[in-house]
Amino acid sequence: MVSYNSFPVNFNIDKALELANLSNEAYAQYKAWQTKQSWQLPHGYALESSIYAVYEKDNMPLGFIASKLQDIYIVWRGTQDIEEWIEDAKFDQIKSSFLKNNEKVAMGFDQMYVTGDAKVDSPQKTVMNYLSKLSANTYKNLWITGHSLGGALATLNICDIVTNTIHTDASLYSFAAPRVGDANFATTFDNAVGVSWRVVNSNDEVPNLPPEHCPPILHTFHYEHVNRCFPITFGNSWNLAKNHSIEGYIDQLQQIKTSNQVAA
Repeated sequence: MVSYNSFPVNFNIDKALELANLSNEAYAQYKAWQTKQSWQLPHGYALESSIYAVYEKDNMPLGFIASKLQDIYIVWRGTQDIEEWIEDAKFDQIKSSFLKNNEKVAMGFDQMYVTGDAKVDSPQKTVMNYLSKLSANTYKNLWITGHSLGGALATLNICDIVTNTIHTDASLYSFAAPRVGDANFATTFDNAVGVSWRVVNSNDEVPNLPPEHCPPILHTFHYEHVNRCFPITFGNSWNLAKNHSIEGYIDQLQQIKTSNQVAA
């Protein structure tokens, strides 16, 4: 077990666990859609809206918006397949579709975030339409979360929200998130987002993607992580899938919480 004498300021282990479990629910939502089974959130949460992605002319669930008491949760699904991540990672950058100071982000992430079709709104529009109906005093907390690709989309989403809506108090906990944009994007993000935590397993390769400088030799694109990192360690160097799994992140966070309670 890992024991922390004290957690960093603004890092809430209970909230990290709650959001990691909700990130896992986004996979359950997708698996239910694949198998044409029913899906519902755990007791106490109400589904406000599903978020859909357009992928190869199909519409599939990419996450959801939920509420519980006075809190709102925006949850983004990722992928647990590390081999697919490494094989299919696209490093090209484009200018952010929602920022104004030449911030550049990974093309694939941005396109997935803003693309809709005749059947479904884009993920961005789904979230923004929902938030446009909320005044800032109708909820207590707005939480954004996601694992893997979902962590990248959550990073784009919270930056969009706090810079382009009245909901400037949103908080982010991501898990195994890759780099999303260049130094300009990271600076804009860090200046705009008050509470942001990237929970990262030291044995997980996805947070190392895209490389800081790529492609090799030419170094046309440059990537930088946003703040702040909460490091954890589980697994080992040869089990890539386990090192990246949301279940592994949940188990390790629970161990950290338990060991900290025992130490106290």
